Amino acid sequence: MKPTTITAALIAAAALFATGCKEQGSSTPTTAAPTSTAPSWVLTSAPIDPMSITDAKASAAEGDTITIRGIIGGTMEPLSSESPVFRVVDTGLYNRCVESGDDHCATPWDYCCAPSEDVAESSATVQLVNADGSPYSGDPTANLNPLDEVVLVGTVGPRPNTNILTIKATGVFRTP
Repeated sequence: MKPTTITAALIAAAALFATGCKEQGSSTPTTAAPTSTAPSWVLTSAPIDPMSITDAKASAAEGDTITIRGIIGGTMEPLSSESPVFRVVDTGLYNRCVESGDDHCATPWDYCCAPSEDVAESSATVQLVNADGSPYSGDPTANLNPLDEVVLVGTVGPRPNTNILTIKATGVFRTP
């Protein structure tokens, strides 16, 4: 893909995510077994001093290198084997479906128990990229799962408005 196509895809994905929860389904994301050789973006230790997503949305500018902490989720299927793009939600957003043990939500990673406007305000779109900045072409589900808490390092993508935060992540650490 050309850089302009990737940028357009990231902005479209962020706009789609900002529309809120969709109708719940019964599908559960599948995850592959870990590979013996980790992709270049998998970090073995957590980067220091991560920002919250809401703080990053308030202060980050296109081209900035930032470190943020978030939880993979915000959509019915936050990860897919076809795309290295996913959504992270601020750790400060209360996910009643998970934290209260409610079992009426088959897909707690989509934050359907939280108001959709809160999810949109507290989330960012992440594109996994290789060290050279090219899009990662492997399967991110081999290393990441819905509701994983992650700390990631990357470069802020285009910011057409303050509600959209896209990050081209060159490093992701899954917290234990």
